[in-house]
Amino acid sequence: MTIAQAVRARTELRRRIRASRMVEALAAMCADLCMQRAGPEEAFQRIQEQALEQMVSLLDPRVLSDGQAMDECLGLITEESGRIAGEALEKGMTRLREGLALLESMENEEETEEFAGRFASGSVN
Repeated sequence: MTIAQAVRARTELRRRIRASRMVEALAAMCADLCMQRAGPEEAFQRIQEQALEQMVSLLDPRVLSDGQAMDECLGLITEESGRIAGEALEKGMTRLREGLALLESMENEEETEEFAGRFASGSVN
């Protein structure tokens, strides 16, 4: 393969990565990991590993036989796995914060309703 073909292979892989919408799936994975009490560093590492696996599966099999194209694609996978893991971690943490805020507001509403019920029945001291 020529340099131009290696660059085309890299460009095609980048298109496949973006089309896969991997960040969204990995953001859900991040939220799950955090709910299981995984620390941010561990969550990042596991998300990045999953991103690497998914991106390697997106490689065009024809690239495997060409060292130059393979190097280009593996370089892209390395770059993108860190970026995607960081973005997924950020989105996952945002989802968790939003979920916790919603839960907290629901608990506050229940407490308010409970107080209102007790107040209406005259049992508030």
